[in-house]
Amino acid sequence: MDFVKESWQRKYQAVQNDEVPWTPLAKPIEESRIVLVTTGGVHLKSDTPFDMSDSNGDPSFRMIPSQAKPEELMITHDYYDHRDADQDLNLVFPWQILHGLVEEGILGSLSDQFISFMGHIDGPLIDTLVRETAITASEKIQQMQADIALLGPSGGLCNQTVGLVQREIESRGISTVSLCISRKICASVKPPRAYHLRYPYGHALGEPFRQAQQKRIVLESLKLLESIKEPGTIIDSPFRWKRDRFEEMADGISLTEGKQEAIRN
Repeated sequence: MDFVKESWQRKYQAVQNDEVPWTPLAKPIEESRIVLVTTGGVHLKSDTPFDMSDSNGDPSFRMIPSQAKPEELMITHDYYDHRDADQDLNLVFPWQILHGLVEEGILGSLSDQFISFMGHIDGPLIDTLVRETAITASEKIQQMQADIALLGPSGGLCNQTVGLVQREIESRGISTVSLCISRKICASVKPPRAYHLRYPYGHALGEPFRQAQQKRIVLESLKLLESIKEPGTIIDSPFRWKRDRFEEMADGISLTEGKQEAIRN
């Protein structure tokens, strides 16, 4: 999988940006309202599926109630293997993890709705995303009065889509952080802050049903909102695929320690 990813990343000419929008965190994370943005192609079963007939993708997005139940959701996205995510949507849409963090008092609250793109967007539809749908989605996030946006990819081109949407959200005065699993694409697009994991496509949050792992990844990414001071910084996670036993990590481990570990690596 690493070979396939690296080969594709070398060949693909991603969008290149120079300037980076920047909005410092305005309030502590435990007092903040967070919105989740995924490019995993997640949507309500009652909603219109994403259009898979165009090889350049579908730049539209879907609104998902933050209180949605697993049985109400499905994935329409033909450009990554989502068999594991079909069983555990938290791999690309960690809404249950965020609910748990709110219950623990680590996060302040969740927006009423989350946003989902089908992240395989290429060719002329990139312009549609940047000039139309990313703007509309960001306006909706503003209306929800979110303080923080957490964004996550699913496949290769999803990393580009995440970065482009993230930049638009940040330009509107909302602090953002994203996960990325294709570092070269992420670096080209230049999102404000990103947490890079060397994980397979469809597994930005790790392995299915490993809640300790998923929680740790979300926490480490959120803390970058406080630690990153340089716009466009990408932190490389020390975690490696199926090599870390997250259940054995003490729940009370200092996030500062985790943050420093990530920076050193």
